[in-house]
Amino acid sequence: MDRTSAALLAAADAKGAAVSEKDAAAIARAYYDAWTAGDFPAAAALLAGTLVVEVPVNHYPTTRSFAAALASFGSMVTRVDLLAAMSADNEAMLLYDLDAERLGTLRVAEHFTVEDGKITRIRQVHDTAAVRAAGLTG
Repeated sequence: MDRTSAALLAAADAKGAAVSEKDAAAIARAYYDAWTAGDFPAAAALLAGTLVVEVPVNHYPTTRSFAAALASFGSMVTRVDLLAAMSADNEAMLLYDLDAERLGTLRVAEHFTVEDGKITRIRQVHDTAAVRAAGLTG
């Protein structure tokens, strides 16, 4: 079983229902569940090779560069609380608070676009003051 299928099965178990590879909400949630559990390869498996990332700091021109940053930053995260999740068609949004070493608490809004079972775009919004103060900008 590949990592994408495993992540979707985990999401299905958590929701108690079947998950389609075209279900944007389930794919966004599987991605979130994977990276917040420290399973960065499973999270990366849900990213399209043509991923476009829009974040307030740093630049990730490739899926590989974003996946590496996710693993690096994700390893600093000590707590994540999902506050809201919503979706329509091939889009999903998650709002969560996270605690990260050197940053403290950060509120993050993520907007996902999903096509053919993969995340093709991530738009992330968060306050950049703590990130900049910690020297985590590239």
